[in-house]
Amino acid sequence: MTLRILEWRGISVPDGVRERVESCTDLDQLTIWSQRAVHATAADDLFADPNG
Repeated sequence: MTLRILEWRGISVPDGVRERVESCTDLDQLTIWSQRAVHATAADDLFADPNG
């Protein structure tokens, strides 16, 4: 779902981001990334630390 959200929003998903998301098995982490995808301006925003 995380990758689909980015794609629906017209955000390019590099292979490295796709591989990292697809290989993740932690549902809590995937949920966080999906929430970030809603507001992301680039695929790498999924992995940015919101606390700086």
